[in-house]
Amino acid sequence: MLETFLNYLKNEKRYSINTVIAYESDLIQFRDFLLVYYDLGSLYDGVESLHLRSWTVHLIDANNSARTVNRKLTSLKAFYRFLLLRKTIQHNPASSLKGPKVSKKLPHFVSENEMVRLFDEVVFDDEFENERNRLIIELLYATGVRLSELIHIKRSDILIYEASIKVIGKRNKERVVPIYKSLLESLSAYLKKHQPSIDADGYLFLTKKGAKLYPRLVYRIVNTYLSATTTSEKRSPHVVRHTFATHLLNNGAELNTIKELLGHTSLSATQVYTHNSIEKLKKIYQQAHPRA
Repeated sequence: MLETFLNYLKNEKRYSINTVIAYESDLIQFRDFLLVYYDLGSLYDGVESLHLRSWTVHLIDANNSARTVNRKLTSLKAFYRFLLLRKTIQHNPASSLKGPKVSKKLPHFVSENEMVRLFDEVVFDDEFENERNRLIIELLYATGVRLSELIHIKRSDILIYEASIKVIGKRNKERVVPIYKSLLESLSAYLKKHQPSIDADGYLFLTKKGAKLYPRLVYRIVNTYLSATTTSEKRSPHVVRHTFATHLLNNGAELNTIKELLGHTSLSATQVYTHNSIEKLKKIYQQAHPRA
């Protein structure tokens, strides 16, 4: 039944391979827990809400973060909903399951001045890798795309006449993100200079050997160049995504617009960026008000 559930996630829910692997890992971990602590050899026969609550406590006692515990519980909840839908079980043992509260953390972002210095002061020479690296960072900052989305952008996804890029997001949901003219011109020049013989369906960014980019390489590129202009401890592609959203909000963009650009399905996922703007207002207030 586990294999059937995983195929359902892949083929019907269109979950990414990484998400499916995570669900599988969580369910196998819970199955092992049931066998060791309760002598149960099945993920559903004889499983009650007590067992799920016990596993939750076990995870917390093992010093897993609240976010990690909740992610694992999400896997279980999805699995038992699936079994109930298929009438494999008569009641859902996870229906009232609650995880630990997650403390809200403000998204890390790079200041506008630091991003300006990155593009104006850091030297990117004319070598292929340096030109590619600059465009990778600029495209991340210009569009707010996720790392996985960036890697999968193809040449044909650059919509020249619309000055935009087609992005395939989570669950294969497609969105179109505008880009400014100078970036579009830089992308066109880069492709003409370095990839003139590659077909239109080839990937936009490649390694020096002509292979598809891989996540660790992109992370290393972003980390290296952000280190030149920011003292922030976090310097990842996702930080650039947070930076994109925060700067748009600080400069007057509507929250719904940012939601669409980021590819969020829910406005609540985007609202976290309002906290950064509030923190900025507080800082200005403390500096400017005579009695602050």
